Amino acid sequence: MSIKVIYFGKIADVAKKSSEEIDLKESSTSNLIAFLQEKYKLSLEDIKIAVNQNLISKEDNLELKETDEIAILSAFAGG
Repeated sequence: MSIKVIYFGKIADVAKKSSEEIDLKESSTSNLIAFLQEKYKLSLEDIKIAVNQNLISKEDNLELKETDEIAILSAFAGG
């Protein structure tokens, strides 16, 4: 299944694009994270994930649908 992923901040700089279509055999947040770590050499601490404009925990293994809006953001600085 193909999902559209939108990149923001430093992640967009690393990917050299603001969005892309990604084909995953099993569309879940854990598979997406693994894909991003492999393709762009990102560490888990580097990214935040939003699904349908809601930040989610990277530990939650959510099933993704083609209609979901998926955003990958740089980890937030500060406290």
